Amino acid sequence: MPPTPAFEMPGLGQDAEMPAWIKYPVSQRRGHIIVFANEKGGVGKSTTAFHTCIALCNAGESVAALDVDLRQLTLHRALWARQESERDFGVRLPTPEQIMLVQQNENELETKLQMARIHHSFIIIDVGGHDSPIARRAIFMADTIVTPVNDSFIDLDMLGRIDPRTGDLKILGNFARLVEHLKEPGVALRPKALDWVVMQNRSRNFATRNERKVLEALEKIAPVAGFRLVPGLRERVTYRELFPMGLTLFDLEAIPGLGKLQPNAREEIWAMLRALNLPSAALNRAIAPTAAAE
Repeated sequence: MPPTPAFEMPGLGQDAEMPAWIKYPVSQRRGHIIVFANEKGGVGKSTTAFHTCIALCNAGESVAALDVDLRQLTLHRALWARQESERDFGVRLPTPEQIMLVQQNENELETKLQMARIHHSFIIIDVGGHDSPIARRAIFMADTIVTPVNDSFIDLDMLGRIDPRTGDLKILGNFARLVEHLKEPGVALRPKALDWVVMQNRSRNFATRNERKVLEALEKIAPVAGFRLVPGLRERVTYRELFPMGLTLFDLEAIPGLGKLQPNAREEIWAMLRALNLPSAALNRAIAPTAAAE
């Protein structure tokens, strides 16, 4: 594979002065920051961020949620819908604190995260499906990055370009190079190395030939880009039905008339969370009996 070209931030040459927030981190890590990021939309990023939020809340963790995609605000809209469902069904549901950015800039993001780290064990950040300064700042400050992808070679371009004839990796994609560029200066913010997870979403029960080829391609990109592969959420109607109401399958225990519990789908969510290896004893305790029971 040819060497990967040096990555440059837009508007900055290789010898240009780097932003101060890269050279001189001022925030001390407290809460664990999980950033859901992908420069391609429509991959289930907000859905997985939402399920992670609610699962951690159900486990008893203190969680804050921040949506920096001002054009969509999909995660925040799901959480607002959750509040409406609480009123409509007359129940109390575990819910994260929502953090809103007024200015939508890097300085405000860092200020809000400094406060959130003091009061919460986990901060979930959903960034837009495009490159932006605030998305870069969030990635830089992350402890865990989760990048959902669909089983499509179009989705793989931002991770790495695969030769369609030989199946070999030609070059890392723009997003992989961006993460590579940002993760090393952020070491001072983390007690251990950044954990970058690529999650295969919306797969089917029986893998097609194309899905197998995508998996093989991801396995070739992973060691070069520095991420690990984990299972995501399958394509299920129930996710699409519950998400607009701000609900997950675990909420059906509190609202039993809304639908069946679907233990297989519930275990699928737990499997996704196990694979994230989050530093939460409470979550590990919640996962273990569920897995054993089902």
